[in-house]
Amino acid sequence: MTKLASVVAAALLVTVATATPAHAWTDGPAAVPAWTPLCEDGQRDTATQWAAIGDFTAPRQVTWAGGSRVELHYNGEGRCAWGSYTGAKPAVLYVDRSSDGGAHWEGPLGSRGPGESAYTGVYNDSSPYVIRACASSQGHLHCTDWY
Repeated sequence: MTKLASVVAAALLVTVATATPAHAWTDGPAAVPAWTPLCEDGQRDTATQWAAIGDFTAPRQVTWAGGSRVELHYNGEGRCAWGSYTGAKPAVLYVDRSSDGGAHWEGPLGSRGPGESAYTGVYNDSSPYVIRACASSQGHLHCTDWY
């Protein structure tokens, strides 16, 4: 191979390698992402991606009359949490975040609704933060415990 051909081949390889985003999805039966999205406060796309592939836990939830439920979801790799609501009656959903164990908090964050099904964007809950999800429906407020 000539020197010119080697340089052209190397340039093409670099172009192809950099044209493929670092967050590209891998092929496979579950379409598992080959990346961990950054936890950028308020990003609903990140919550959607993790929910679609089941890459979360639901460490906190509250259910009340009629089967309405507010849940706090958590992704450990991204250190992100988000809330979801499902119920027969419309509710406004949001999360609160605290840096002192729940004595004081910022919120409501990511407010959605009113609706019968909703989810917030993700919010960073790296230490020292704790987060809870809340739904307000028909004059009643229902919140998960802090996580």
